[in-house]
This record gives sequence, structure tokens and C-alpha cells, in this order.
Amino acid sequence: MPTIGLGRHTAAVGLLFAGSIALIGAQQVLGSVADAQTTVAIVDAHALQRLPDLDAHAVSGQINAAVSIGQFEELAIKPTPVPTKAPTPVPTAVAAPTAVPAPAPEFALFQSGIASTYGEGDGFEGNRTACGQIFHTNIVQVAHKTLPCGTMLRIEDTDTGMAVEAEVTDRGPYIPGRIVDLSWAAFEQLDPTGPGLLHVNVYLLAE
Repeated sequence: MPTIGLGRHTAAVGLLFAGSIALIGAQQVLGSVADAQTTVAIVDAHALQRLPDLDAHAVSGQINAAVSIGQFEELAIKPTPVPTKAPTPVPTAVAAPTAVPAPAPEFALFQSGIASTYGEGDGFEGNRTACGQIFHTNIVQVAHKTLPCGTMLRIEDTDTGMAVEAEVTDRGPYIPGRIVDLSWAAFEQLDPTGPGLLHVNVYLLAE
């Protein structure tokens, strides 16, 4: 008997605990429902009003006016500049330096007078000269009265400026007024027209 009374008491306590939990859950659910009803009532009391339609032309004019005074500016995307390649310089032809002729050496004037020629049909061809050489008129050479054998002379025609350089290989001329006697090879460089007489300047090059 005592055992049966104790079991009943335990069951009653369990039912009481379960009922308390159920009551608390019901209160929470009822509270949520009440909050939702309150929210709906507030929304009904302040029913949303439809905004008035805006005139499309008026809006467009306002936008244009705003743009015209600079309130709204369209962002312009500037194109990235493409680097331009510098043109390759065309090499210019460099003119070759003009050759400047060397100035003619200045020679000291030794004599001025008449020059003649010999060796053509006068019997001197093939003879031995006063300097010990065999004379050939087709070889450039000159005869002078006093200059040492082997002296180099420059004989220049005063009329034409033509000149020839020759070595003293003989003595002469012995006709008054003449200062040098030229072989035909030397004379024709001054006057190729034929044997004759020329007025010349004689320059001393070397002894």
C-alpha cells in the first residue's frame, strides 16, 4: 500500500510540470499573435497612399536644366592615347670632301731669256754630251752654260704658262741671247708646233 501511494504522488507531480510547460508555450504563441495583429492594425491605420504621377515632360525639363547648369555631368571615357612611333631618320648622303689642290711650290727665279731646241737634224743626236752622257733628243734634258751637271731646272713659257722640268746634261747654247737649249722632248712640252724660240723663265730646283 505505501508503494502504491508513492507512485500516484509522482505521477501527479509529472502532470503538473507538463501542464506548466504547456501553459508557458501557449502564452508565447498568444503573445506573437497579438503582436502581429497590432502590426496589421497599425498598417491599416496608416494606409499607403499612391504617389501622384509625375509629368514626363516636367521631369525631362528638370533633368535637362540640371545638366545644363553642370549638376550632372556625363562621365566621358577618354581614349587611351596610342603612342606614335617616331619616324626613322633617313640617313643623308654625306658629300665627299672636295680635294683641294696643294698650292704649287714657289720657286726662286734664276734667269729669264730665250730658249731654243737642238737634236733634230743638226748632228747632235747620239753624241756624247759635256756631262759625259749620250745625247738623245727624244729624252727630256737641257743644256746650260754654267750650272753644274745634274742640276734640276723648271723652264716655264712666259706666254702660255706651260712648264717642263729637266736635268742639266750638256753645255750651251752658245748663241748670244739664249739661256737654255732644250732637247726636242723637253721643248714640245712647251710648244708642240715645232722647233723655234720661246721666251722662258728658268727656276732652280736643285743642284
